[in-house]
Amino acid sequence: MFLGLVRFLLFLGIMKYAIVLFILFASTYCSAQAKFYRGDSKFPSDLAYSIENGIVYHGDNTFSKRIIFSIANDKVYQGRSTSTFDCLYTVKDNKVYKGDSNFSSDLIYTVDDNKVYRGNSTFSSNCIFTLDDDKIYMGDSTFPSDVLFTLVNTDNISLAIMACIFGPY
Repeated sequence: MFLGLVRFLLFLGIMKYAIVLFILFASTYCSAQAKFYRGDSKFPSDLAYSIENGIVYHGDNTFSKRIIFSIANDKVYQGRSTSTFDCLYTVKDNKVYKGDSNFSSDLIYTVDDNKVYRGNSTFSSNCIFTLDDDKIYMGDSTFPSDVLFTLVNTDNISLAIMACIFGPY
């Protein structure tokens, strides 16, 4: 009986730690936000954009609450709005269109093979961004000197949406 009590208390002690670890992991996972750092850096001072719950902030949303875009249903909106009137970009089938459109005359980017191209082209001369690992490079390059952004926690954000956020259009 005494041995059973000891086992039970050990089990409770282990469970207590397991629950605490689970809560810590869950809170870290839930608060993870996508971050875009300038160049080949991950310093807080080089944070260009952060995304949390579909809201794009200038820098880190902890100190700067400056909202630039909202992302919802494969569309990028101005500020916190999700109104059709504030729709800046629409993503459909790896193509990015101006506003709330999907007409070929409004096509501004084509995404193919981790590259973003101007218009409806996939020629290397029209490549404006290349995604390789956790870096966005200028043009068709993957040279270290051509890194534009270093990405953190961006697995759930498409390259087309990224192009809308920091694209040259």
